[in-house]
Amino acid sequence: MMHTDTVETRTLTIVLPESEWRALRAQEPDAIGWLQAQIKSRLAASEPNAGGAQASTPVDSWDDY
Repeated sequence: MMHTDTVETRTLTIVLPESEWRALRAQEPDAIGWLQAQIKSRLAASEPNAGGAQASTPVDSWDDY
C-alpha cells in the first residue's frame, strides 16, 4: 500500500494504440520507469526563473508525434 498522506500526487493516463505500446516496450522494457525518469530529468534540467517555473510550450495533443 502506498502512503500518500503527506505528498500530493497526480495520475497520468496516456492513451496509446497497442502497436505503439508494444513498440515502446520493445525499446524500453520498463516503460513506466523510463517515463518517470524522463520527467525527473526534465525537471532537474530546468532552472527556475524569477517567476518560478520555467515557461514552456504546452502540448495539447500528441497525435502529431
